[in-house]
Amino acid sequence: MNLEQHYDHQTAATMRCELERFSQTCHYDERTHKIVYNSDREAMAAYLAIQRDEMERYRWIESEKQHADIGQNAFNDWVKRYSEQFSRYWRTTHAFIPAANDEPP
Repeated sequence: MNLEQHYDHQTAATMRCELERFSQTCHYDERTHKIVYNSDREAMAAYLAIQRDEMERYRWIESEKQHADIGQNAFNDWVKRYSEQFSRYWRTTHAFIPAANDEPP
């Protein structure tokens, strides 16, 4: 799997980390060039876990800059600044392939 053929280096590295972290619940689909989860529930769990990690990372960085924990303010700021970009990344790199009775998350 050569992700760099379809994505920039940073996106490919992020996808590799995700595939390693969630290897029990997802795989890379060579046909669509996207990560596919076994179910919508697993996809949503991964989406929320990764998003939370990004928010925590942002909180840590911004708190270091302020020399104090800025707490919930960092999460609110992340949502305003980066949630749309994160959602766009997810739609670009992930596919929802529903099972017989699944609904999109």
